[in-house]
Amino acid sequence: MLSLPDARSVPVYDNPLKHVHLQTYLKSMENISQQRTIGGSSIFGNGLLESSPFYLYYFNAIPNVSFIYTINGEKALAAFKKAYEKDIIRIYSREEVGDKEKEYKHDIALVIMPNECMVEFGDDYCEILHNGNAAAFIADVTTLVRKHRIREKRKKFEINLISFGERGLKLKAMEFKRTQLDLALYYEDDFKTIDQMIYKRLNTNDDKGIVLLHGLPGTGKTTYLRYLIGRLKKRVMFLAPSVAANLMQPDFISLLIDNPNTILVIEDAENIIMDRKSTGNSSVSNLLNLSDGLLADCMNVQIVCTFNSDLSQIDSALLRKGRLIAKYEFGKLSVPKAQQLSGKQGFNTTITQPMTIAEVMNQHEPSFEKKEIPIGFRARF
Repeated sequence: MLSLPDARSVPVYDNPLKHVHLQTYLKSMENISQQRTIGGSSIFGNGLLESSPFYLYYFNAIPNVSFIYTINGEKALAAFKKAYEKDIIRIYSREEVGDKEKEYKHDIALVIMPNECMVEFGDDYCEILHNGNAAAFIADVTTLVRKHRIREKRKKFEINLISFGERGLKLKAMEFKRTQLDLALYYEDDFKTIDQMIYKRLNTNDDKGIVLLHGLPGTGKTTYLRYLIGRLKKRVMFLAPSVAANLMQPDFISLLIDNPNTILVIEDAENIIMDRKSTGNSSVSNLLNLSDGLLADCMNVQIVCTFNSDLSQIDSALLRKGRLIAKYEFGKLSVPKAQQLSGKQGFNTTITQPMTIAEVMNQHEPSFEKKEIPIGFRARF
């Protein structure tokens, strides 16, 4: 009679493959146990479907996240559903209807894909949650949804202020009244030719270059700039000097890519355009790259800088042919010009010396400038 071995000494699975299946099964049971520890309060934060906790619950893994902003979420979702109709496992959506509305409207949708990806479509964004191994899928989805970017309609006369927002740089459109200006009255006779040159180049598509307007305060730089912007057909962006220091940052480059054929206006640009030899300022290099570098060929950005300093203090590279569109120094009006402008404003005064536009226009107001008191041997007591 054959003796049988103790049952406890016999392995349950003597096939190595069975051990693998057993480990997979135990692992899946462990995953299910972990998943159930994620409660509904995490998935439905603030009453909304929260994509990251839901991904963790569904795939039992912490996701990588890729974001696409400023899109029409509803149209992007429709395009995605059409393109990936056969691959979509399930769609979880949240819709809303207003008091005066008859139909539900898209708010949020979470789309489950078989490649361990989850795509969320909000009102103005798309969020791709993935395991880090779906580069081709992410690229395809990004290309698809960016076709439905939100483009604000340009107002008739506007300037766009570049400012910092929660998601980086953003544009704030500000409407302004178009200015009527008699150049022959407010400026010297040589300025008309310069104006025609600037106007023609800044209204040319796929162009680049820099315009430098400088001179004493009160000589009409801002007045002319306001008049010029009202005649331009392109989008005009106003760039504060503090933001201009970040010209080559990814956020700023992305903003320019989304707004090609743009005119940048930088007022009080002294700190941006000063000679690099004396200041060591890298902002000049950034400005040069945008105006005549490789980026300029792609973005077609034109730049208008105004400043009070003398032209000799700025970086000489800005004056290079092919980069400089035009430059002009605004000075005091000659006596005949100042007299003519004064008379047009209804003043009966006799002008005896050159004056700035601001001095002529406000000659009826008292002066609060401090007068220097001579000291030493010239002083009179």
